[in-house]
Amino acid sequence: MREDYGTQLEDGSLRFVRDLPRPIERVWDYLVDPEKRALWFCGGSMGGRPGDGFTMAFNHDHLSHEPLPDRYASMQGGIDLAARLIAIDPPHLLIFKGVNEEEETRIELSEEKGRVRLLLIQAPPADFAQLTDMAAGWHAHLGILVDQLAGEKPRGFWTDHEEAADYYRAALSPAS
Repeated sequence: MREDYGTQLEDGSLRFVRDLPRPIERVWDYLVDPEKRALWFCGGSMGGRPGDGFTMAFNHDHLSHEPLPDRYASMQGGIDLAARLIAIDPPHLLIFKGVNEEEETRIELSEEKGRVRLLLIQAPPADFAQLTDMAAGWHAHLGILVDQLAGEKPRGFWTDHEEAADYYRAALSPAS
């Protein structure tokens, strides 16, 4: 692991911070351009205005050189999930809801000390059992984003995911 782990907020949400190379517009493109987003997270479509629906097309077969672990066999070949854009303020703010209305993802970009600071807040899933997987997933996806922006060969998604999952299993707890 090359980055710090995410932290859990009092309401159970996950918080990730990454310092990325400038310019901020380039980082923004990796959030909203479906082809660039597919290099680290998911492809699919992208809405341009609050309320727009879009598709998050996950295909870990193309994201990582590592094979999917057996427990993720249902994701083989990719899966599409519906999402809805909540807010967008280029190049600083992107908020969307994914699988269900409770799972809001907020990504903020700011320029600090010659770098781009990415702050990601992920609302917790209704089922706490999914939180560890969600945390490990964001950790591994953000790691690949760091690699892409640095011009480095992307790390192994599943190796990063599994190492992070071990950490998050011990570190996370149900929201109080």
